[in-house]
Amino acid sequence: SSTHNTRIERLWVEVGSQFARAWRAFFFRLEELHGLDRKNTFHLWLLHFLFLDLINEDCEEFAENWNAHPISGEGHDRSPNDLLFLGQLDHGAYEDCPGIDPSLLRRFYGVHGKPAQRHAHQTGAGHPSEEEQSESESVGIDDGLEDLINMVEGEDENEFNEDVIEAPKHNDPFQNDRTRRLFEVALARLNESGQIPLGFGIHHSEWDSNGYPAVGAIRSGRKGGKRLEIALPDSVWRPRSVRWVQGLYLMDQL
Repeated sequence: SSTHNTRIERLWVEVGSQFARAWRAFFFRLEELHGLDRKNTFHLWLLHFLFLDLINEDCEEFAENWNAHPISGEGHDRSPNDLLFLGQLDHGAYEDCPGIDPSLLRRFYGVHGKPAQRHAHQTGAGHPSEEEQSESESVGIDDGLEDLINMVEGEDENEFNEDVIEAPKHNDPFQNDRTRRLFEVALARLNESGQIPLGFGIHHSEWDSNGYPAVGAIRSGRKGGKRLEIALPDSVWRPRSVRWVQGLYLMDQL
């Protein structure tokens, strides 16, 4: 298999086996058992709201462990952290953005003025045009920014060969901050109460004789004929399924 040829390919295998496959199997479970519609942009928003921070925590934990693990062979049982430290001692620290005027970096990546105040549904840089702009965002836009972008694109054209891959879009289902805050408060109270809505396949009365499944499946192949089973420990993943169902139930009510 090519996944054993290079370190970066082996790294992706480790990413999958350590946490990514479990999340993928979990999302398949939500789709098969608990009402997730992957084409519904509101459902994608709810996934982000409920689980994005947890996924990022898993990524950070994996990175910390990976950078501390010893590398055999050419690594001489030294970790990536060790190699970075020794490399900086021998060769110094490389400049992050070689060939770029420092004044440009300060201008476009530096911090100036008061922090922009945004609503909970606004994402900052790159937010959709239908989102409102704060006063600080609408003032002082550089007319020459487009020329600068074109210049950078021309200089770096040979560095980036792949076409842009669009990520699935997600839309905030709530029309205003008040409704969103009401949803957050109601979800917290519902979660604390332990009540589980019926009709979503997560209440114990809706399970079959085998109980709630302890494994999830990742299907692949043209017709989904291949099936890879992934352990999803009940103590970790069933509460997350419950939280998804509670959030979906409340979102439908509001």
